Amino acid sequence: MDVFRDGVCLVFGGMFATRDRAIRKRKRGERLFSFHNFADPGFPADYDGPFRDNVRTFLEECAESEVTVDGLPGWCVALEDDSKQSARVDLLVFVEGVQDTIHPYCDQCRCIGWSHHPVSNKRYHFIIPAPDHPERSKRANGILGAKICTNCKEPLLSGYLGCPSCGDEALAAGFLYSQSHLLHGVIHCNGFGHLLRINGREKGSDSSSGREIMDLWDRMCAMLRARKVSVEDVAKKCSLELRLLHAVSYGESWYGRWGYKFGHGSFGITQQMYVKAVEAIREMPLRVMGQHFEGVDQDVLGIIALYQRISGQILQTVGDLIRFMMELKVRLPEHPETKGISKALKDNDRRSGSMSPAVSSSPPTDMPSRWSLKRLDLATQVIVEALKSCDRKWMPRQDVRDAARVYIGDTGLLDYVLKSLGDRVVGNHIVRRAVNPITKVLEYSLEDAITAAGVVRDQSRCQAPETACEVGRTQVLKDIVYIYKNVLENYKPARTSGIKHMLTAIPTAARIILDTKQFIKDYRGELTRKSANNDWNMDDDELLRVMCTVVLNDDDPMRNRPSPPPELVVLPPHATVRDLKLEAQRAFRETYYIMHSFCVESIPDLVGDDEDLLFGAIESGSHVRIDGIGIHTRHDWRYEGGIESWTVDCPCGTKDDDGERMIACDVCEVWQHTRCGGISDMDVIPQRFLCHRCSVNLNFYHTML
Repeated sequence: MDVFRDGVCLVFGGMFATRDRAIRKRKRGERLFSFHNFADPGFPADYDGPFRDNVRTFLEECAESEVTVDGLPGWCVALEDDSKQSARVDLLVFVEGVQDTIHPYCDQCRCIGWSHHPVSNKRYHFIIPAPDHPERSKRANGILGAKICTNCKEPLLSGYLGCPSCGDEALAAGFLYSQSHLLHGVIHCNGFGHLLRINGREKGSDSSSGREIMDLWDRMCAMLRARKVSVEDVAKKCSLELRLLHAVSYGESWYGRWGYKFGHGSFGITQQMYVKAVEAIREMPLRVMGQHFEGVDQDVLGIIALYQRISGQILQTVGDLIRFMMELKVRLPEHPETKGISKALKDNDRRSGSMSPAVSSSPPTDMPSRWSLKRLDLATQVIVEALKSCDRKWMPRQDVRDAARVYIGDTGLLDYVLKSLGDRVVGNHIVRRAVNPITKVLEYSLEDAITAAGVVRDQSRCQAPETACEVGRTQVLKDIVYIYKNVLENYKPARTSGIKHMLTAIPTAARIILDTKQFIKDYRGELTRKSANNDWNMDDDELLRVMCTVVLNDDDPMRNRPSPPPELVVLPPHATVRDLKLEAQRAFRETYYIMHSFCVESIPDLVGDDEDLLFGAIESGSHVRIDGIGIHTRHDWRYEGGIESWTVDCPCGTKDDDGERMIACDVCEVWQHTRCGGISDMDVIPQRFLCHRCSVNLNFYHTML
């Protein structure tokens, strides 16, 4: 049974099963692209025009046309996973026209701060569906026959007739908004888009990991020259919020490795507040935290001591500890080793102070050298003195080199000696060399030869096998969860200690990070792909690239919001003013529905006739203002965020919709967050609500009476 609604094909039972079988059967002459190389520069092509043109050319050249279903055309791009034999991945692209949907507004644009954009004519949905496994689809979609909200597109239980958050109608979940897609991203024809879903191996992918799927999405956005793309980071793993865990470990969200940065904070959070919150937790010294947990939670202290020993170095901050634990978890087997020690732990054991049989007391003789033995000994002594004067146990290679250059100017000699210094005895010391597991930087350390040969050797012999036996990937994950629950999510000393007022900074910082979910990447789609990757902001082609802006002035002041973003117009070098007007007119007509009758009248920034050449009048990359007529500013599709005039004034400082649950006061009709109004996210929204201001005024009025 097929139902067509919202411009989407809603399929019950075998979701697109017949279509999937047809797609999986390779067609004659069909192009097959590599999954891991697709959308790399030049593969399959470079598209340096505006997104609205690039995506059409891409579908014409690289995709196989599918049947049109109730006005919703779709295309398939066949990808092949090189890492697995005959592993095929189907990238589906659906074009959703604004006239074919009952919900033309974009909730993601409203929450990220793009609600002032006019409604786009088209949305392009890029989808990699999950493998056709009934049990997996059932787990991903919840109860069979689940529903979604027509407004916020959130999944609802089958018993709901409407959304409990916004009250809109509920309808059966269909293919387009399925929760099981491995990839679902949508980009408006103006180049602004949203990454809605990434599901890796843990959520249904047979071959590709979440990172590989994200790599593909990032390459496609860069290839098609998208403008800006947002993502809401609500990913969890083992009940842990990854945006908090990754922020503390790496200083950015999981999406940060692809260039996604702070976009919009909920509950009045600014970018400066977010950065300071991340630094407050990451840079907190473990020594100070250990003092807080003394007598409060010895398990936390035991975990710190354990991973200090495994790392073989001094983990100084909370960020160092959690990052080391996360990276160690990836390298270890599922269960602890009972025989021998893994290579990773052997390397760490060398850093822990054990005297290795490979320790040498003389410089290497098998390495050719153009320096005399006397100069080699002098350089070695200078390096040892630099290590002695260092107040840290481990010193980065570059710091050692810089300190030694004060006395020895021959950098080639220093590099040669540093290369040979590793488990070398120099006088009464042993020079150790190892790679820092966190920073991946080569570091040097100095040990007393007598201590290393005696006491430390005995300790290492009994401790190293114990460490290898007691730690496996499962145990590390449990320790990460424990640290997350008792340090990051709820700072335990702040709940149990009498000095709570001194420790509230950690819970507050964690709350700020958790309330920051919206991230944005600027792909700089107005530039060519090559130019967007350098710092010159200059295009290397001969075409004339002009950013055209149209200022929209509404008669109603309540409807006046910022003008839409400028549109890119690409012209040949011999183009005239008339060509610019016609191309700009076409660009805005094809992009926004309210401008389908737009006619350009003038370009105030250009003085001259329509036949005058643009060459010499403006430069590539210039911004010009376009004036014209035929803009329907009073149309209901004026803004992506809708035309409702509603006021947000929350005690947290929020003045606009940020995607969090809100409630309106029944007296003043001003909206605020339910959480700020004392209503838990787990509670049902009450039928009647008074804000604090109206409640105080009402009580004062009754008192006066």
